Amino acid sequence: MIKTLFLIALYGCTVLFTGCEGAAPDTPQQSVSAAAEDTALTMEEVQDMRITMTVGDTELVVTLADTAAAQELAQKVREGAVTVTLNEYGGFEKVGKLPWALTRSDESISTSPGDIMLYQGNQMTVFYGTNSWSYTRLGRIDDVTAQELETLFGEGDITVTLS
Repeated sequence: MIKTLFLIALYGCTVLFTGCEGAAPDTPQQSVSAAAEDTALTMEEVQDMRITMTVGDTELVVTLADTAAAQELAQKVREGAVTVTLNEYGGFEKVGKLPWALTRSDESISTSPGDIMLYQGNQMTVFYGTNSWSYTRLGRIDDVTAQELETLFGEGDITVTLS
């Protein structure tokens, strides 16, 4: 008798759980999958997150940060190439005045080689060394070492073109 009751209960639970599987249209697993599809970037969106920085004959790919300033910079670059003269500062960065101001969202940041920051709303700073200060992130130069950056940016003033 106990075996029979146990088997009936087990069968009932199996039917109950099997019948519910997939019955709810918005189960957690389906929600996660749908959310992942919603956040997947299109190729166009990935391209919009990148610009090119040309230094002499060298083209560098810059991945833009997720900031209002970076989005504004991308929009300006889409309208036409932007040339900026960068001046040597401190032996670890180059700083140049942009032709317009961008939205600041400054935060205390420790930079690393390849970081590109907005300083005081209208200056672009490219790091080939490190520093800690209050900046707004603009982006980061992809696939280049600190040594390559130091060699490329060298001593003295340089001109870069963003496109």
